[in-house]
Amino acid sequence: MSSRITWFNEELIIYIFRSTGWIGFLYFVGLIFALPLEMLTIILNENNEYVEFENLFSSQQMIQYVLVIVIPVLFAIFLFRFLQMKQASDFIHSLPITRRNIFFHMIGTGMGFIVLPILLTGSILILFHSAIDIERLYTIPDIWSWMGITFILEALIFSVAVLIGMVTGLSALQGLLTYIFLALPVGLFVLFAANVKFLIAGFSADYYLSANMNAISPLLAATEMEKITFFSVDILIYSILTLLFLLSSLFLYERRKLEHVSQAFVFPKIKPLFKFGLTLCMMLLTGLYFSGTTGKPGWIFFGYIVGSLLGYYLGEIVLQKTWRIRLNLKGYTAFTVFIIVLALILKIDPIQYMSKIPDEKMINQIYIGDAPLFFDDDTLDHAPTYLKEKENKEAIRLLHQQIIEKGKKVSIGELDDGKSIFLMYELKNGRRLAREYHLQNYDLYLPLLAKIYESSEYKKTVNELLNVSAEDVSKIKITAIGQVEKSVTITDGQQLDEAVQALSEDLNNQSFTQMTSSFGEYASIDILLNNNKIIYLNWDSSYTQFSKWMENSGQAEEARLMADDISYILVAKTDPKIYNSNSESKLVQQIEQKPNRMKINTSPEINLAIDNAQIDWGGEYSAAFYYKDSRDVDIKSFSGEHVPGFILDHFNE
Repeated sequence: MSSRITWFNEELIIYIFRSTGWIGFLYFVGLIFALPLEMLTIILNENNEYVEFENLFSSQQMIQYVLVIVIPVLFAIFLFRFLQMKQASDFIHSLPITRRNIFFHMIGTGMGFIVLPILLTGSILILFHSAIDIERLYTIPDIWSWMGITFILEALIFSVAVLIGMVTGLSALQGLLTYIFLALPVGLFVLFAANVKFLIAGFSADYYLSANMNAISPLLAATEMEKITFFSVDILIYSILTLLFLLSSLFLYERRKLEHVSQAFVFPKIKPLFKFGLTLCMMLLTGLYFSGTTGKPGWIFFGYIVGSLLGYYLGEIVLQKTWRIRLNLKGYTAFTVFIIVLALILKIDPIQYMSKIPDEKMINQIYIGDAPLFFDDDTLDHAPTYLKEKENKEAIRLLHQQIIEKGKKVSIGELDDGKSIFLMYELKNGRRLAREYHLQNYDLYLPLLAKIYESSEYKKTVNELLNVSAEDVSKIKITAIGQVEKSVTITDGQQLDEAVQALSEDLNNQSFTQMTSSFGEYASIDILLNNNKIIYLNWDSSYTQFSKWMENSGQAEEARLMADDISYILVAKTDPKIYNSNSESKLVQQIEQKPNRMKINTSPEINLAIDNAQIDWGGEYSAAFYYKDSRDVDIKSFSGEHVPGFILDHFNE
């Protein structure tokens, strides 16, 4: 009897159920534990009557995440495992059915196995909702949204795993490459941004890396499924990508040679792509590792060389399926030349990235600071502060121009020295232009920075107190810093008015140096507004008007750190190698053991020390503050013009 090609093949369906049916059952059991059983537990437990969910993805979130990223890959591996096993391949392809129909059988049953447990779980949740009043836990629209988003995400991951399965002859490699492919967009972007900053002056890797990139990788998107909305651009893109990946898989399957079972890659043209992609990733990864651990240019280049060689070697091992290989240095040499040319192009800067400054007419507003802000972070209490006045725009553009012309970059290993300037232009066409500079000659720009930071507009944008009146304030609480328990709360209307006026005057009078460095911290100030917002300030020795008002009102001693709170202070010259590598307790021991340490125990000298000490440990002289009523010790330091004369005299400087 002659064979006949049919659209539907019963033998194939039986084969699929035998090989992958257990995964569908496992998936259904997992969903039952993650949702209906969890809901039932909450409903039956009276202690959980106040439990609420943001949506259904919040229930047993980890279980749902694992199911979403693992189940589709398992389906793809076991459905198309026949392509990687000669006996199974011969059996499937001997059936009276075309490859296209085999593909549709596999994809159809795979999608069915994914969607059926979702529908059954959703039906159980709908049954719960109709039988019990559990509106606080979820609503009917929540169920439809959960079913839709879960299916779309799993369908996308499934389609990627199927596509990878079409190009490889090894099941283990199919699973591994699927997750690499899914994470690749984010991984490559992170590696590229973190490395390109070494070549392009002004490139702010931190700013670009702070952008929300989860959506471009389904693996990362699945970690925040509760934030995804069904009717969104992301879901539309995922759906289109799923269709494209499946069509590409069909295209490749119909052209795949069946004898290529157990081969890493069945299409020869993919082999160099895999090998050089792995070489590039390993090179960037090791370069980034040595940048973070040593910060030395020599070590970073060493990392590039070692990483690229290692990646190239690993690629050959995977392709040849043995570690006993002979390296083809021609390929590696070609890769090295390509990377050098690419680096030179970036350095030459043909698109004028490094010298670009927007025209004043194009600028809507500008942000300036010493580090990038998370401009798209919804969790920020307030929006980033921008400058809009023409004088400030011109000053920032001039500053930017001078940095481009005269800026001396710090070496790679000194990026964290704090001498940074970050600029963010918001243009009238809605686009943003960000630049970040780590400078050796930072002090050269202090006059221009002072002009910007001391402007009335800048102070009003960063100091919320300058935008409110005393009538808006309901209470001020002042709490002394250090190991003392002292605080004062001001609620009287007249005192609030006087305190707000004194603080506003101090903020308006602050110099650039006082704004960027804090010396002589006395207390923290919490200003509670009538709308329940709180403004936080630090009371330091530069707040002359507020200090004077607190003393005149007789509240200073009860609200700030005083000489009477200190038993004595030990001072020693700072050893940078020590303070950078020690804990606070070890640093105290080392100050105590210094033979030439100075002990301060008179009230006038202690007061002078409190007024001039900086809270960080980076000054030229380290100081250990010992309290009368506490065994704890605070470490502070003195530097520059804030080093008291009697300390200089002691150390003969």
